[in-house]
Amino acid sequence: MPSFAHPQYGNPMFEEHSMTMRKFLVAIIYNGRTYYTVHGMDFTVTDVNINNHKVLVTDEDKWALFSTKTELAAYITQAAHLWDNDRMKEWAQGLDERSPADTEINLDFMLTAKDDVDDYYELYNTMIFVEDFVEQIDDVTMHALTLGSSTVREFFDAAADYFLWKDGDKEMLAVRGPRLLLAINNIYMELQKWIEV
Repeated sequence: MPSFAHPQYGNPMFEEHSMTMRKFLVAIIYNGRTYYTVHGMDFTVTDVNINNHKVLVTDEDKWALFSTKTELAAYITQAAHLWDNDRMKEWAQGLDERSPADTEINLDFMLTAKDDVDDYYELYNTMIFVEDFVEQIDDVTMHALTLGSSTVREFFDAAADYFLWKDGDKEMLAVRGPRLLLAINNIYMELQKWIEV
C-alpha cells in the first residue's frame, strides 16, 4: 500500500511493525473529515474459503473510525471483541500520532466519481475496503448492494482485469463503470448507517 505521509514525519519502525503484524493504518475521508482505522489480515482465519482481510469493527459490527491515531490505539488496547486480538493489540502498541497512514480511502468520493478511468481506479480500491467490511457483518441489505450485486461483481471483474492483472479491456470497463456509478449512491447511503465515528 502506498504511503502518502512525508518521509520526514514518518515512523519507519512502525511501518516495519505493520508489515510484520499485517495490520495497516488507514486514513478514511468521510463527511469531509479524516478519520483513522485499521485494515489487515486476521491470522486466526485458517479456512482458505473465508476472506481473512478485515477492518476494525465495534462490538456492534459498526465500522470504527477515529479522529486521531491515539484514540484508535486506545480503543484497540481496551477492546475485547477484536479479530486477531493479540496481534491487533501488539500492533496498536507502536501506533502514535507520527505513524503514517499506509493508504487513504475517500468514502466521500463515492458520491462524486465520474465516468472516468482514474475515478474507476479509486472506486475499485475503495470498494475493496467496503467489501471487506461487508463480509464481516451479517446484513442482508449491505450484502445485496455489494457482494450480491451483479453490477458490482461485473465492475470488479472488469476493474481487476484492467487495473490489477493489466490484461483487461478498457471498453469493458467503460461499459461496467457507468452501471456501478448508478448503484454506488445506494451503497454509500446504506454504508453510512454502519459507520461509527
